[in-house]
Amino acid sequence: MNQSIELIKPLHDIHSPPPISLWPPAIGWWVIAILIILATTWYYYKYYFITHKIRRIALKKFKQLQRDHSKNKNQLIIELSILLRRVALAKFPQRQVAKLNSNTWLQFLDKTGNTKEFTQGSGQALSVAPYQKSPQIEIDRLMVLIEKWIRQQ
Repeated sequence: MNQSIELIKPLHDIHSPPPISLWPPAIGWWVIAILIILATTWYYYKYYFITHKIRRIALKKFKQLQRDHSKNKNQLIIELSILLRRVALAKFPQRQVAKLNSNTWLQFLDKTGNTKEFTQGSGQALSVAPYQKSPQIEIDRLMVLIEKWIRQQ
């Protein structure tokens, strides 16, 4: 019996394992982190590059129209209207924009531009002037209005 006590004395008590470390994280956390980074990058790319690219191209075309068509008002109004329509189709759902015409188109431009200038001001020329031989319009005010609308989109 004495011998068994002597064998037990060098034994130590049971120790619990060290606590689980938070670093390095498990593989699942790495996957979630990578997915979040990819989603954020995709959203930023979509928002910044594509949305701003549309605006940059539209403003470049607007400046070109401003330079090239300083004399022929009818042609300028037609091309400005086409430019506005293209920007709207790129920015808003096609179902919402493609069916708009005349006054509903001007109301849409007012609503999306936070103004009333398209239905009550110089923007009315977009629905009337292309069909007149010599339209009486304030082209400078219209150009400022259209540029402001494009910049807001």
